[in-house]
Formats: sequence, structure tokens, C-alpha cells
Amino acid sequence: GAPTLVGFIFAVIPKFAFFVVILRLSFTSFWSFFPSLWENFFCICGLLSLFIGCICGLGEIKIKRLLAFSSVGHVGFLCLGLASGNIEGIQAVLFYLSIYMLTAAFLWVYILHLDLSSTSGSTLLTFSDSIGLVRSNPLMGFGVALMIFSLAGIPPFGGFFAKLNIFVSLIDSSFYIVSIFVVITSVISAFYYIRLIKIFYFGKNKNWFFFASLSKGASLVLVLSGLTIIFFMLSPNIFYLLTYKVGLGLMF
Repeated sequence: GAPTLVGFIFAVIPKFAFFVVILRLSFTSFWSFFPSLWENFFCICGLLSLFIGCICGLGEIKIKRLLAFSSVGHVGFLCLGLASGNIEGIQAVLFYLSIYMLTAAFLWVYILHLDLSSTSGSTLLTFSDSIGLVRSNPLMGFGVALMIFSLAGIPPFGGFFAKLNIFVSLIDSSFYIVSIFVVITSVISAFYYIRLIKIFYFGKNKNWFFFASLSKGASLVLVLSGLTIIFFMLSPNIFYLLTYKVGLGLMF
């Protein structure tokens, strides 16, 4: 029930700064505590976050709540990347953060547009409420579908490679049981993401809404985040190299 703008601020913006600070503290200032403290702490937090985000999102029909539970699940991936304790894990966390923030920014701006542009004066909360916008604006509907597939980790979208990096870093650190749990929760989470696509494109809504045009600021965010995700699909090596160098700078 939180305002959409507040949800956007707390779901997207603080994550990057928070995890960069955690990286800096755990891998430099308090590195000596990593094997005995940080590794178990991040692993437990990651597993709990994945479980909560996966299970709680299954029966959810409200858009903002689903994205909130989805955000919890993505934090779980980031924590497990930190638990791996190697440069590959740090690179995977930075890479995951970059892809997630771009994707989440696109979707939250889209939802903010639903709240602010409804001429009926009502706040649009459920999946079916946005059917009218998806069908009346196919280009935006296509962009939303791309971002949802990315969050679900469907190849060849950015979210798939982000999750794959976390998975590989866990395997390299011999977290085999945790890796299996990650795969299972990813498959379950993909269900409610794909359900969104089904509702957006094939669902029927008896109550149609009319929407105003996007503002210039919202259009700019949507275009930049969408083009960046598409550019990554065409040339991912730049993102890999950039996040790897940033990871090295944080560790040494």
C-alpha cells in the first residue's frame, strides 16, 4: 500500500550504495573475519531472501507487492555472490546490480505512470489494470516484456547472465547445495514472472482505463534503460570487463 514513488526509491536506489559499502567493508577492512563470519552470514541471508521472495510472490496479484517480493529475491542473489568470497563473486554482484537497477528502474517508472496517468482517478494496483496500457502502447508493452524476461532470468536477456555469474561463483567456491537451491528458486520465481506476461498479453479486462502520455523524464528513463539492456544483449563483454575492473578496485 506504499506510494509508488516511495516504493521505487527504496526498491532501486539504495541497493547499489549499500552493497558497494558492504563489499568495501567485508573484503578490505574486515577481510580477516570473512571465513568465520561474513561467509556464513551472507549465505544465510541469501538463502532466506531467496526463499521468502520465491514463496511470497507466487500468489501475489498486486504489481507493487510482487516487485517488492521480487526485490527480496534479488537481494538473495547478491548476498550469495558476496558469500562466494572471490573476485568472480564480486564481479558477479556488481554485474547483477547493474542489470537489476536498469530493469527495475524501467518497471517502476512504468508502474508510476500507471498510478499518475489514470484519468479515472483510481490507483492501479493489480496485473489486469495495466492490460489497457499494454495493448494501447505495443512498444511499451514490448519493453515491459523484455524487462520481465530479464528479471526471470530467461536467456539471452541480461538477467540470465547475471544469475549465471552468481551460480558460477558459487560453484567455484564449492557451494554445491546452495547452487542447487538457487536453481530451484529461480525456476519457481520464473513462474510468476511469466504469469505476468500471460496476463498482460492474453488476459481480458472488462474495465478499460485511459492513460495520459508519458512525461519527458519518464520517457528518458525508459529509453535509456531499455537501450542499455538491449545493447548488453548485443555486446556483453563491455559490461563484464567494466564490472571486473571495478571489483578489482574494491578489493585491492
